[in-house]
Amino acid sequence: MTSLLKTLAMGVALCAASLGTASAQSRLNPFKDAKTWAFQLKNLDAAQQAKLAASPYDVLVIDSEDYPGGVERALTRDEIEKLKKKPDGSRRLVISYFSVGEAESYRYYWKPEWTKKKPGWVGKENKEWKENFLVKYWEPTWQNIIFGSPQAFADRVIAQGFDGFYIDRADAYYYFGDNADVRQKMRDFIIKLTDYMRRQKPDVAILVQNAEELLDNKAYVAAIDGIAKEDLLFGITHREEHNKADDVSESTTLLKSAQSAGKKIFVIEYLSRPGYIAEAKRRLDELGFVMYTGPRGLGEMQDPNFIANGIKAAAAGGGAAAEPAAKPTVVEKVKAKAKALLKKN
Repeated sequence: MTSLLKTLAMGVALCAASLGTASAQSRLNPFKDAKTWAFQLKNLDAAQQAKLAASPYDVLVIDSEDYPGGVERALTRDEIEKLKKKPDGSRRLVISYFSVGEAESYRYYWKPEWTKKKPGWVGKENKEWKENFLVKYWEPTWQNIIFGSPQAFADRVIAQGFDGFYIDRADAYYYFGDNADVRQKMRDFIIKLTDYMRRQKPDVAILVQNAEELLDNKAYVAAIDGIAKEDLLFGITHREEHNKADDVSESTTLLKSAQSAGKKIFVIEYLSRPGYIAEAKRRLDELGFVMYTGPRGLGEMQDPNFIANGIKAAAAGGGAAAEPAAKPTVVEKVKAKAKALLKKN
């Protein structure tokens, strides 16, 4: 009898898993029809919100909070709902940014005593983004801050009325040795997170920034709706110059594999030179990727006509200036920092 019950239980489990897989495969990608997008993380006051609402972009990625006078204020459901309506009356997706690989000391969840003495799961401050601290993302304490209760970050964002999540710093595994174990821990975290969010909001839209190295795992790919890649063609050194062909090829191959699995690919290129803008638009259109250009600080939305104007200027003879000598790529610099950090510890 015990053996029979075990067999029946196993059959039920396999059936549930099969239904879950079928459901994931049949689920309509919420980004499927998106042709344009914009990204703004700062200065989300009423005037900036009005500009965002008046734009034609199909997808807006913004922070869930504003900081008037340096004081955190969560955006309201009413503010989010207004942003969802495009000028022509059609619907757009409004996606909330949040980091899974770094804790931010200006967020509501940061405890004052952590500034004096950080918990063991909180690491060093990011030199490029002040008040952002590396975390051991696999630790239960951090994951409980991110999701699982009304006070958790993801739960608050859903309650605010956002359509989904823009998950940043999924590439934090670089700082922990960049091996198979730390990569899988990040995959497991994001899979668990997205599964939870879809139970709360079945149509939630999930974008992950960068970390395309994780895309070689089918379960991880199935858990997300798309990838937003920074500096795919230009500027991986944070200078306006072509990236190395090998870096472009490696990332593009991984992104195309996810695209073949039904995932939407967004790209942000931080460009100002007309020739580069025209080249990036042409190459990304050929790949079927959705391009956005904006200021690297992401403090303001780019003019919706910026790309078109850049293409016109390039056609009129406003080509790109000669590039400076190439410097180490961001990947190379991050790996070097990670090695140094490991030696120090």
